[in-house]
Amino acid sequence: DVYKRQRYGASLRKIIKKFEVQQHSRYQCPFCGKHTVRRLAVGIWRCKACHKVVAGGAWELATSLALTAKSTMLRLKKLREETAAQAEQPVLPPAQQEAAAVGDKAGKKDASKEGAKKGVAKKKTTQGGAKRTQAGAGKK
Repeated sequence: DVYKRQRYGASLRKIIKKFEVQQHSRYQCPFCGKHTVRRLAVGIWRCKACHKVVAGGAWELATSLALTAKSTMLRLKKLREETAAQAEQPVLPPAQQEAAAVGDKAGKKDASKEGAKKGVAKKKTTQGGAKRTQAGAGKK
């Protein structure tokens, strides 16, 4: 209660008041989500609802540096998981990647070309109207 007395100057009394308000207020528990975390001692915080004890800042539960470090660790962990997932996927050659991107249409076109190369018999009509197969077109 130093800020109530007229000593030490106004700016220092404001700073002390800010710290005392922070240390005596309740904070949200990171485990259960209730606003029941209170300060036990310097840097030791306890939730009355779930009885978890957490190490934190001297006047507040989570300092700005701790929040920055936590967000950085979560970002790096997510990045590592994404790169691991990409490494597990098989890498296709560029021709197959294009075929996969176009879809089934490209696959069907390639299949019909391969079938024609292998000599699959297609019926062909001549000028006279007689039908003969493409494989047997050279033979008479």
